[in-house]
Amino acid sequence: MHLSDSTPADAPRSRPSGRRGLIAVLLVAGLSAMAALAPRGGPLPDAVTLSIVGTTDLHGYVFPRDGRGGLALLGGYLANLRAARAADGGGVVLLDAGDTWLGGIESNMSEGAVVVDAYNALGYTAAAIGNHDLEYGAVDRWPFGEPSADDLRGALKARAAQARFPLLAANLLDQASGRPVAWPNVRPSVLVTVAGVRVGIVGVMTLDALSMTLAANVGGLATSPLVPAIADEATALRAGGAQIVVLVAHAGGACAAFGAPDDLASCDDSAEIFDVARRLPHGTVDAIVAGHTHDALAHRVAGVPIVQAYSWGRAFSRVDLRVTRATGAIGDVRVFPPQEVCAMQDAAGGCQLPASATSPARYEGRAVEPLAAVGEAMAPALGRVRAWRDTPLGVSASTPIDRGPGDAESPLGNLFADALAAVVPGADAGLSYGAGPGGLRADLPPGPLTLGALYDLFPFDNRVVALALTGADLRQMLGDHLRRPRWRARALGVSGLRVSFGCRNGLDEVTIVRASGRPVADGERLTLAMTDFLAQRARALQVPGAAAATVTGVQVRDAALAWARARREITARDLAVPAAPRWLRTAASLAGCGAAGQ
Repeated sequence: MHLSDSTPADAPRSRPSGRRGLIAVLLVAGLSAMAALAPRGGPLPDAVTLSIVGTTDLHGYVFPRDGRGGLALLGGYLANLRAARAADGGGVVLLDAGDTWLGGIESNMSEGAVVVDAYNALGYTAAAIGNHDLEYGAVDRWPFGEPSADDLRGALKARAAQARFPLLAANLLDQASGRPVAWPNVRPSVLVTVAGVRVGIVGVMTLDALSMTLAANVGGLATSPLVPAIADEATALRAGGAQIVVLVAHAGGACAAFGAPDDLASCDDSAEIFDVARRLPHGTVDAIVAGHTHDALAHRVAGVPIVQAYSWGRAFSRVDLRVTRATGAIGDVRVFPPQEVCAMQDAAGGCQLPASATSPARYEGRAVEPLAAVGEAMAPALGRVRAWRDTPLGVSASTPIDRGPGDAESPLGNLFADALAAVVPGADAGLSYGAGPGGLRADLPPGPLTLGALYDLFPFDNRVVALALTGADLRQMLGDHLRRPRWRARALGVSGLRVSFGCRNGLDEVTIVRASGRPVADGERLTLAMTDFLAQRARALQVPGAAAATVTGVQVRDAALAWARARREITARDLAVPAAPRWLRTAASLAGCGAAGQ
């Protein structure tokens, strides 16, 4: 049985002329009308409780991590909550706030299919699109070969077609028409009926979303300001019969304490979703499920309850609304702290690893049991992924090749830099990220290389680009890397050059020499191979020449594979030579030149 509390709304299927977007009706299989709308053994109550449940930023992690999370276990929590609502005549609205599939290796290799199979089994009502949901680009051709280039939104559209719930994006626009995108099963909003209450749901993404995904995949798209898009959709939904309106937003905030919803002292008061709540006309939305920041909320801003539950499936958020069915009037509102998803609890009810736990997890008065239907739904896609993971690539590593300790040289980063330079004819040098977010996610183990190991260390679909820069331009890029706190101690992969960082008069000093030892002059022109992500950063810095980057069309991962196959066997000794390091930091530069110079 497909788990859902929703029944089709009898609202019109399209908007009156002149309104942006479409009002669609969510058609899902679900519990019977009697079970969904009436308490067991009694008549339908006049006022019912709607539990608005939110997840966000799953990033493809369908299995538990560090004793928390896992979609099958989440299904157990939801089953208990649905049972409680069925007993009192209420219902559950299950929403996801985006960034749903990029990250976990099983999801990456299935381009999100394994996650959507699980979400179908869990009975999601709707989901917002996040910036990273656009990362897969075109549909892959498996197990080898470049993706089809005919539609760089192909993978997202395939997931939308697979989903038995709509994907919502009210402020994701087609640049040519200026209107919200209207791909199959992707729309600005939806109207559903839950426990006899007509619920409108609007989805949006952060205004900067398209700058935080692969540029090649979002050409011809734009985002519009959140507040007008939400207000337009909410107005149209209420005109179409919505009694309450819920916003699901891939935009969020951060708070540290959850004991009092109206106490914002522990919160980032400048959060994007707080600004949205304050600027919306009063009564526009009745609750917000937020995301994007990988943090948590369980608060009330400008009278609107906002909930958000971290990332990676470790928790879910919840707000209960007591709604009068006849009028849509909202009485009691209860905002819950984020609920961790764990199999075991300590005596106080907190998540614990099995070794230190005292009892199985309980929720809504019942023991939590993993939902078998979720595992069954994921099994076909997981089977395909496991077969792909084991595919041999004809390359062997004679030693482990690691990403480096962070501040020191990265042998694996250098491998990728060498591989990028090999793709670009006449390249003087190559640059690649080493360890860290957006970079290399794992070390390369010794032995035969498989497709799964390659995806483990670089799951992204970035492409190789060629950039013509002067020595001064390159120093500007590297200096920016040095000054950014998030990246300060992380080495880049380097090919064809030796880069060193020091301090002079309390300021960062970047020295660049060729492999021969000859210094690179400020006016000297270089052809650099790098990832499209690094090139995008250069454009943001307004580095001269960055706008004229040439995209090769070769994926970074495939470049690394071709480089390794040309050698058949690779070793760390060839990638990081202590006597001639490609990336060198002085102790003063690591500590921070400003502090060192005082």
